[in-house]
Amino acid sequence: MGRCEYRANHQRPPPSATPLNGIPVSKVTNAVHFEVAQPLRWRYSYNMAESDTEEEIRNLSVGIIEDDPTLRLFVSRLIESKPGYFTLAGAWESAEDAVKPALDLKPDVIVVDLELPGVSGIEWIKEISPHLLNTAFVVLTIHDDSKKVFSALRAGASGYLLKSSSPAEIAEGIRQAAGGGAPLSQDIARMVIQSFQEPAEPEKKEIPGLTPRESQILELLAQGMVPKEVGYELHISYETVRDYLKSVYRKLHVRSRTEAVIKYLQYTGE
Repeated sequence: MGRCEYRANHQRPPPSATPLNGIPVSKVTNAVHFEVAQPLRWRYSYNMAESDTEEEIRNLSVGIIEDDPTLRLFVSRLIESKPGYFTLAGAWESAEDAVKPALDLKPDVIVVDLELPGVSGIEWIKEISPHLLNTAFVVLTIHDDSKKVFSALRAGASGYLLKSSSPAEIAEGIRQAAGGGAPLSQDIARMVIQSFQEPAEPEKKEIPGLTPRESQILELLAQGMVPKEVGYELHISYETVRDYLKSVYRKLHVRSRTEAVIKYLQYTGE
């Protein structure tokens, strides 16, 4: 991966310069650190992976949905900085604004923020992805909690990148998604792997011959409840609990609640 830098007569833009729409050249957000360049004088430069060949690279059409104007401009300039690799299909402020042009243009990749005004990024991907079967959706967000990650992937996102990613990582993620890959920021990839490595809960053993309700009652008794408490917990009457216990005693060949609980614990290993 390369790095994002400015090149223009080997000088950095003066701090006081202001490019588009009054946005200052030097801009720092809490999610991504970058400088927005003047379009005619300053440009982004990054190197694609050294393993790329001319055959592997094609002119990818990329759309952007981002409500923050500075971030939207940043990603747009990143896309426009590499003609022959990427073409900017459009940059939209909301999911609603993106629907018609996305369906008309059918970009190869659409970069989507999660927190959008109105329809969220996850909802938008879920609704539109069945109509854009050849488009890859890459989430670009500040959120790194597992719930949002898996919700986005289930909705149809091909990749999940954090806004703390470098420009080169974002560009490479777009290229990977277009090629059928699943780009994930390092922290997100680690989270996904860990979720599959978490030990599964041991399957509960049930005593053969007992019904699910009888086993449930025995389990509650083993936890220290008395029959009246069991009835309250299961929303059944005390008399019904007693009837179930009589059946349990008969099946387990025991005479008391204590004996039934002991057999239950011996069998289940609790």
